[in-house]
Amino acid sequence: MFRLRLRHCMPVALVTLMTLLSACSGTQPAAPSAQPSASTAPPAAPAAKEEAATRLYKDTLGREVSIPTHPKRVMTTQYLPQMLAAGIRPIGASTHLLKNFASVRDKIQGIEDIGASNNPNLEKMLELKPDLIIVPEGKLEDIEKLNKIAPTVAVKWEGSEPFKQLRDVAEVLGQKEQAEQWIQEYNKKGEEARQKLASFVKPGETFGAVVIGGFKKGQLRVYGNGNVGYTLFETLKFPMTDVVKKEWDKGGNELGMNISLEKLPEFASADRLFVVRFDNDPEFLKEVESSRLWNNLPAVKNNKVYVVAADLWFTYDVLSFDAQLSDAIQLLSKP
Repeated sequence: MFRLRLRHCMPVALVTLMTLLSACSGTQPAAPSAQPSASTAPPAAPAAKEEAATRLYKDTLGREVSIPTHPKRVMTTQYLPQMLAAGIRPIGASTHLLKNFASVRDKIQGIEDIGASNNPNLEKMLELKPDLIIVPEGKLEDIEKLNKIAPTVAVKWEGSEPFKQLRDVAEVLGQKEQAEQWIQEYNKKGEEARQKLASFVKPGETFGAVVIGGFKKGQLRVYGNGNVGYTLFETLKFPMTDVVKKEWDKGGNELGMNISLEKLPEFASADRLFVVRFDNDPEFLKEVESSRLWNNLPAVKNNKVYVVAADLWFTYDVLSFDAQLSDAIQLLSKP
């Protein structure tokens, strides 16, 4: 047991005198300290968990790839519009994305051309030192070649609709919130466009999407709510003709419904026509537009044919949809 040892003892008289002086003084005794004792102090907040520099991502091919949590130097062979919509500017992209997409033309300054999507320039890609590469599904051996340069993720392309592609790419990039914000703004723009165009388009007016030329000579196609027809029928919600809707709904028309010239009165009888003209077959284009069948179409006779740019309307991605919507508003709001 510990013993308390008093080294000095104060005389009793002195203690009595100090007590009397204290009683006569106007000074109040000091307030006790408000600070809690060590035993009652609140526990310190736990230190914030440091975010990992990398994470595992399972791509559309079932591969688990270790990718940067916040990539800084991204490349793509297919998903340039989706990346830009998600707020990420890649350092490199395939040639066709930089040259054939009107919707990204004012956004690609400084993005390096890494060659054809099916045969990229591996040496140039290596020189640019990417930390992430995003590609569509393809041959595993080709993807693994890219994976030696930087972590490479395959995102589903075939059969995936454009807004799903945007969300998938944004997830890889860690930009999900930015993608959702972009989609909300696009939907708002579509709603405002429908309200504005209600003053210019009569209720019940039908629309059609016709493509002359394209993949091969003598090709004539009609579209429903895919590709060139998406903005008209999905975003602006204009009706297509019953004939087109019935055939389109059968499915399997991702590349459009091929028709003969003789079928024009049946499949292109809408009140208004949006037309994409490819220049790969000028003789056939002349044949179509000079034919009696074409010139007797309701839209042609009533001067309601809108010839639109192929590099804007024949692309199937979210940034193209946004630019197509602006184009449609301008074309249809003219008196």
